[in-house]
Amino acid sequence: MTFERLRGFRDLYPEDAEPKFFMLRTADQVASSFGFQRIEMPSLESLELYRLKSGDELVSQTFSFVDKGGREVTMIPEATPSVVRMLTSRKDLPKPVKWYCYPKLWRYEEPQSGRLREHIQFNADIFGPNTPDADAEIIGLAATILDRIGLGGQFSVRINDRRLMEALLKAMGALDAISTFAIIDKFKKISREEFSSQLAKSGFPVNRISDLVLLMENPGNPAKLRETIEKVTEIDENLGDIIGRIEETLSLARVYTPSDLVIDFSVVRGLSYYTGIVFEVFDIKGEFRSILGGGRYDNLSKLMSDQDIPAVGFGMGDVVLEMLARRQDLWKVPTRPMRFSVCVASDKARGYSLDLSKRLRDAGYIANVDISRRSLSAQLKNASIQGYEYAILIGDRELENSEVTIRDLSTGQQESIPRPSLMSKLSSLEKK
Repeated sequence: MTFERLRGFRDLYPEDAEPKFFMLRTADQVASSFGFQRIEMPSLESLELYRLKSGDELVSQTFSFVDKGGREVTMIPEATPSVVRMLTSRKDLPKPVKWYCYPKLWRYEEPQSGRLREHIQFNADIFGPNTPDADAEIIGLAATILDRIGLGGQFSVRINDRRLMEALLKAMGALDAISTFAIIDKFKKISREEFSSQLAKSGFPVNRISDLVLLMENPGNPAKLRETIEKVTEIDENLGDIIGRIEETLSLARVYTPSDLVIDFSVVRGLSYYTGIVFEVFDIKGEFRSILGGGRYDNLSKLMSDQDIPAVGFGMGDVVLEMLARRQDLWKVPTRPMRFSVCVASDKARGYSLDLSKRLRDAGYIANVDISRRSLSAQLKNASIQGYEYAILIGDRELENSEVTIRDLSTGQQESIPRPSLMSKLSSLEKK
């Protein structure tokens, strides 16, 4: 009997797992350097938590079931509800709260390029301040992570604001901004004809469809935001305040990254709980789905509790990130400390070998002790196949003379040295 992995899931062998978790560790380090703190949440939550936050559409995509206690539960399809649940259960937390996590998420969707049924998502949120500074920092964190991974210059941050779009749609005569958002969110996925047809069916004024299409077809320079908006409507005091906040946010965000920041009116984020700035990051060649997305969601804590806590955050899945990293030749096993395979050539040398390996690890090296009890030649062959740079040979002669033999596995050359000289010898090898 043989078993295949389930459709939409992945097996990660070392050559893929190591680059993936190197990128997650990079994100972890960047978030920590910004003052964010790591959290973790359960993989299983009450299904009602997601029904309350996202409605039946998301619930239909969950891996959910009734547990042995008769409760409706689900493997978590996104992180935000759990993060907000954790936040609102602790009223003692001083604000702002800056948290990040990278859980596994599950959705029962049709697998396709850039989207699987299981993936890891890096998630970061700021709770408390409703300021341009918080919006700019969350955008800056996302861009800095991608820059630090090595993707600088390969992406653009496309930014919009739900309040701005609501005001614009109202000025254009839209009957229901939220239903129009659902159509706008499909702008890049359907033809212009289908887009216009859906708008008309929703009650959007036919004579203003071309104006809306023109806005969304031309992502623009933030410096020309007012000029662009004035082409479709007058800027009143309310609209002026919204534009002013966007301009301030982008001015601050520009400090964090040299990568492109553009205004894109087609970015509205499909989820209805966003209340302010929204953004998505795309590769500059436009080959993939969005790398990450997020925005301000000030009402979610009030929906889930008696607390009103402003929030802004983003989520970045590992699937599209991997695709982009592979394209840029960044999908590699990260540089590691020097690696040694300790080969045991006699039974008497086993304790000596373990002691030596501990010294190597304590000094920051990677040391693998051969535990197979096979011949020395077989140990050396395996060490070479496994990619070790050097082998340290220990047998009866090394025990008697209190020395070690170091073999360069790429050249076959070897040298015996006194054991007390080992660390200085290794230091010299690192400098080659």
